[in-house]
Amino acid sequence: MAAKNTRIVIRGMDDVKQGLMKLGLTARQSRTQINKALRPAATKLVKGMQQAYRKEFNTFNRRGSSVTPTWKTIGVITAKRSREPGLFVGPIKKRTTPITVKGSNSSNLAAMQIRGNKIQRPRKDIFKATAKKMEQTIYLQAEKDLDKLLDKWIKKSGF
Repeated sequence: MAAKNTRIVIRGMDDVKQGLMKLGLTARQSRTQINKALRPAATKLVKGMQQAYRKEFNTFNRRGSSVTPTWKTIGVITAKRSREPGLFVGPIKKRTTPITVKGSNSSNLAAMQIRGNKIQRPRKDIFKATAKKMEQTIYLQAEKDLDKLLDKWIKKSGF
């Protein structure tokens, strides 16, 4: 997957986690709450990536087709096996119709088009470019939502 190298890290996440621990939340509960707070920022990035993908690859809708449009395979993935809160944004393998290239299945058309294969040359990495372009917007959204989360938990604890 091309998006593995791209990573946006929110600074100050340890302070948020410690604050939630002091309020009596377990590590799992605080991770879930932080992921919920980060999801709107990740959704903004998904919409930007989908739009950039459609522009780069000139995709069009086929009426009556049972195949999922490739741009719809870009989405948010929750880091379930990690102890740290995290959301990944990029091509999702589950939502895709398998595509066979020279006898073997590709992982996902969106990822394959960026990475390239035996037939196609690698294309411009729109995932990395979009993440870099929208970085400030995503930070502001995440910061706002994390502040709301902390205020909510502080009010709930009675301080």
